[in-house]
Parts: sequence; C-alpha cells; structure tokens
Amino acid sequence: MTRNNTPVIALAGNPNVGKTTLFNALTGSRQTVGNWPGVTVEHKSGSYSHKGVHYEVVDLPGIYSLSGGNPDELVARDFILNAKPDLIINIVDASNLERNLYLTIQLMELGAPILMCLSMTDIAERNGLKIDLEHLSSHLGFEAIPLVLNKKFDSNKLLDKIVDNLDSPAVPQQVSYDHIIEEQLEELWQELLREENIETDSEEKPDTEEVYSKLQKTRWRALKLLEKDEEYLSQLNETELAKLGERIAVIEKHRGQDVQNSIADSRYGYIRGLEKDVVKRGRPDNWTFSDAIDKVLLSGYLGLPIFFFVMYLVFLMAVTLSEPIMDFLEGGLLWLFGDKLAGLLSSIGTPEWLNFLISDAIGGGLATIASFIPPIFFIYISLSILEDSGYMARAAFIADKFMRRIGLPGKAFIPLLVGFGCTVPAIMATRTLESPRDRVFASLLTPFMSCGAKLPVYTFLAMIFFPRHAGLVIFGLYFFGIVMAMLTGLLLKKTIFKTEPGNFVMELPPYHFPTFNGIMLHTWFRLKDFILRAGKTILIVIVVINILGVIKMPNILSKEKEKVSVLEIGGHALTPVLKPMGIETENWPASVALITGLFAKEAIVGTLHSLYSGEELSMDFDDDEEPADSVKDNIKVRFGGWASAMAFLLFVVLYSPCMAALTMLFQEHGAKWTIFSFIYLNLLAWLISTVFYQIAAFNSQSFIWLGVALLSFVIIFVNLKLIGNRNEQKSQI
Repeated sequence: MTRNNTPVIALAGNPNVGKTTLFNALTGSRQTVGNWPGVTVEHKSGSYSHKGVHYEVVDLPGIYSLSGGNPDELVARDFILNAKPDLIINIVDASNLERNLYLTIQLMELGAPILMCLSMTDIAERNGLKIDLEHLSSHLGFEAIPLVLNKKFDSNKLLDKIVDNLDSPAVPQQVSYDHIIEEQLEELWQELLREENIETDSEEKPDTEEVYSKLQKTRWRALKLLEKDEEYLSQLNETELAKLGERIAVIEKHRGQDVQNSIADSRYGYIRGLEKDVVKRGRPDNWTFSDAIDKVLLSGYLGLPIFFFVMYLVFLMAVTLSEPIMDFLEGGLLWLFGDKLAGLLSSIGTPEWLNFLISDAIGGGLATIASFIPPIFFIYISLSILEDSGYMARAAFIADKFMRRIGLPGKAFIPLLVGFGCTVPAIMATRTLESPRDRVFASLLTPFMSCGAKLPVYTFLAMIFFPRHAGLVIFGLYFFGIVMAMLTGLLLKKTIFKTEPGNFVMELPPYHFPTFNGIMLHTWFRLKDFILRAGKTILIVIVVINILGVIKMPNILSKEKEKVSVLEIGGHALTPVLKPMGIETENWPASVALITGLFAKEAIVGTLHSLYSGEELSMDFDDDEEPADSVKDNIKVRFGGWASAMAFLLFVVLYSPCMAALTMLFQEHGAKWTIFSFIYLNLLAWLISTVFYQIAAFNSQSFIWLGVALLSFVIIFVNLKLIGNRNEQKSQI
C-alpha cells in the first residue's frame, strides 16, 4: 500500500525486542500517537526521508503471534491484511530466536514482503550464540541483517536495505507442515483457489499486491479455517462448516490432539529445525548476566522487598524533584494571569466578568494543569527507564501470584501503582493488558489508589484533628484505600468478572542500558497524550467551577432567601444526604468541598480554607501554609469532633475520582463502565463513612443507620451478582 506515492513500512515483532527503539531512530520526533479505530490499542506512526524520498512508518503493537487472541494481535493482523504495507521490518531478538520466529513464520504464511532485523546480537554473542545470517536468509526467502539497537548503528545501511527491498520485494518461502496437515491444507487451498478464480501457473514473478491477494485469500485463509479462526469461520455456510469439520477430524485423529495445537507444534518443529541448522552454540547452558541479576531480583525472599524499594524510589524521585518545579510553574502562571494580565485587562477597561473569566478561571485552570505535569513527567520517565532496562517485566512477574487472588494478572500491578501518582495515566496504563476484561477490571480499581492530589486533603485535616499522629493517620488512609481495592477486586471477581484473568505468559527480556533518546521520546509522547487528552477536560471543569462559585442566586433552601453562590446552594442540598456520616447542616462547606473535589481533588483544601475563613470561594490554597487559628477553630466547631472528620476523610479516600479521570475512563471503556464506577464508588464511600461514624459516635439512631448500611451492602452484592449472571448468559449465546 502506497499512500500518496509514499511507501508504507510496518514494524512488527515481539514485545521488548527493540521495535520502538528502531521506530524512534527512524522517525525521531516526526511521530503521531493515537488509537487504532474501534479499540484502545495505541497507534504510532511516523515518517522519515532518505535520498529525497519520503517514507511512512507504522509501529505495530508488540505481539507474539497473528492468531487474533487479543486486541493487539487483531490490530496487527488486520493492518497487514487490509492496509498491505509495502514492507514489513520484522525485528527479532537474536538471543531468543525460537520464541521470536513463531511470529516470523506467520508473517511468511501471510505472504508479506519481509526484511528481518536481528536485535540484541551483542547479547546473543555474549551468550555464546553465533547465527549464520546468510544461511538463515536462504531458508526464509528474505534478507536477515544484524542490528544492535541500544548503540549507535549505521542507519544509512539500514535505509539502503529498505530501499532495495521496496524496489524488489522478497517472496517468503512456503512453510510446510506434517503430511496429513499439508494434505488437508492443500485440498482446501485448491478449493478456495477455484472459488476465487485465481491462476497459479504464471511463470512471471508476482508483484507484492498479487502475492498478498493469492496467499491472503487462499492458503492463509485455508490455514486459518483449519485453525478454527472465528473471523474466517463466520464466513462459511452450514455445508462448508460440515465439510471443514471433516477435514479437521482427520487431522485430529491422526495427531491425537486439537488441530490448533497440531499446527502450532508443526510451526515450532520447523523453527527448531531451522535454529539447529543456522545457530552454533559456543557455550551451551551458559549462565548469562541477566541470570545472575535475576538470581537476586526474582528470589523468593528479596524479590518483593527490592520491588517495593524500587517503586518507593520512583515516587520519592517524582515527589522530590517535581515539588519545586510545581511551585514555580503554578506560582508563575498565577502571577502572570492573576496579577499582571488581570491588571492589564483592568487598565484597558475590560468588563469585570471577562477579566475574571480570562485571568481567574482560565488562568487558574492552566496553573492547575501545569502543577500536574512535573510529577507525571518524572513518573513516566522513571517507568520508561524500568521498562526499557527490562526490569518492569520482572516486576509484573513478581506481582502475578498476589494479583491473581483478586482476579487480575501480574501486569495489572503497574497501572495500580501509577494510580498513586494520578488516576488519569493509571487508566491509560491499563492498555498494556491483553484482555479487555482485565483492562476494565484494573481501571475500576485504580481510583482506590490515593492520587497525589488527595495528599494535601489528608495532611490538612490530619494536622487539625490528629496533630500528634498525623503521619500515622495519613499512612492509614493510603493503606485503607489498598485494602478496599482488594476487597472490591474479590467482590467483582465473584460477581461481574467471573472469568479467569488473561494468561500471564511473559518473556523476561535480557537486561540492557536504555537509550537516552528512546526514554525521552517515550516519555514525551506519553506526557503529550496526557496534556492533550486530560488537560482540555481539566481546564473546562475548573473554568466551570470558578464560574459557579461566583454566580449568585437566591438560596431557595433558606428562609431568608439571601443571595449565595450556586456551589453553596449545592452544598446545602447535599448536606442532609451526608448527615449519617457526621456532616451536620451548619457544616455545609464540607459538602461544597466534596462537590469541588469531583472536578479536582486538590480543590477540596482550597474550598475548605476559603469557606471556613469566611472569604470568597477560592480554588487555590498552598497546602504547606499553616491554616490560621480561626480556620482551625471553625473547622473543629463545624465538624464537631474527630469522628466526623475521619468519616469525611474516609469518604475522600473512596468517592469518585475527578472529572478528568472519569473522562479518561469514558474514553477507554465507554459510558456504561464510567456510570458504574461513579455510582459504585460514591455509594461505597457513603456506606463506609456512615458505618464508621455511627460506630465511633454511637447513639440511639445508630442501629437504624447500621441496618440501612447492611441492607445496602446486600442489595449491592445481589445486583452485582445479577449483572454477572446476565453477562455470563450473553457470553454463552
């Protein structure tokens, strides 16, 4: 496929083989990142020029096969079948040839024009492996070249090879199977050829399009039918399905196993024979550098403590390095918009409402967004280093046993970990999970991890009500969120998500030093995606909340009907609902704070400080600033004691994440799961806070509210069970 006379090159390979490093080396900053149509799998494309010719490069998802068992595989297969790239560069880990060649064999079966690049050849040599590239190329039918991607390599040599292969695309060798499989495959292939009226006797070398057409519509299709591929089976009528079933029965009777396993075994047999022929092992059973490190990092006693220490360093670095930058960016933008721009607009006679909209609402919103960027940047850059070095795969392996108990694979631990920084990138990080079920499940648990914006709320109230034990209270709130995540995971596993989590089979890549360019590009595109997707939403909601904070109208809930802000009216309306958890009528500012917290959690502290001090509502408050004694006294009086304050904090831990996170949840998983998450989290927060307050401040009415809470828990469980049963029935149809 050539778009506007621009050749299209696709990069295909297993995860962790250097595919993205090659993509970055080819395209540099000329990249676009989005989603493939209809799925949340990341789509990366870029371009480069060589000798006056422009080329487009598409970085396909890292996959192990083209079987279509997960969204990544479906995306890659559909792109190759439908878009028909002019060349596929197959990146293969030279130190683990057998595992990587399985995808290569399927690309060959597809008839794709391939250029193979063997990465990590330096590691293969250290492991005593010597690959005869010329011999390998003769077996495969296309060229195989070495490439050490984590060091400087001759890019011009590779670019010239690409041009040569585009000018004269290689036709891969045909893979042969067991004689019974081959016999049934050949007969089915010939039937499909006759149906499609395709001639195969031409002596001329077919061009790329013809190769695709013949093998895609015939031999490839015949092979997928024998493998019981659902996409291709759906195209057959009952008679054709019955005839296909007879062919499959012949193979299964001969091999004594399922036909998919028979074909997979044949592929691996071909690969093992090929590897034996082209690879010489100088030091068999050599103990590698990676093995030596894994002896410590994956040990039963040290593996988990080291992992937690590494993650602690990640967040310590993110908090320590980002704090001064956050203060500088936020303070600088507030000074620029709040002081300088506001003064300039006033001096030229700008209407007060427009001045407020530009300087306070939009300016304050931009300052808030800017404050998010430093910690997210440092978290991303740390995770990029861990991913590119090979450690993150080990982290997922360590966490797998624990995570499976709550119904998730080990890889889901990473998004949950990111949630302690910010829920938005945590939901985005669930894209790394293969199963749609696991992606949704993990996304629903990320809000339980207390994001960085909740820390000022914990600190503010803990210092007021528990000054001697503030640190212990804050740690307890973080730990409580983790416990509730585990309990919710067990609940959802027993009700909605009854199926087993996706199989966790992860190849542990060799350790290697990440490249600076690769890390920075990886971090930049993730950060840019956050700014463009979440930043717009955050700005809109902060502008709206500022406007609602200054719009005055008669308080319909008050006898005096005095004019108050729309937010204050909302606080008065919500307070009766929160009364069972200790929020009395005169403590309506706490209700307003929870409303503003739906837009941005850091707004809770600013709202409490402003309303309890008797000032106009402000979204900004320096959490390092010691609250005035009058504010402390007002808060203590309005809350009435430690029990209602702790219930309020428990509510903050559990209730709905901010609108930016809900928007990201909607973009990733749709309206149904967004609404479910919003209702479940708010209801759970109310129930837990009510139970705590009624026990801590026990009175004559506590039995009633505890009974209501118990009944509510039963209703929630029954409804979740019914939803799970309904989903199970749909999946069986």
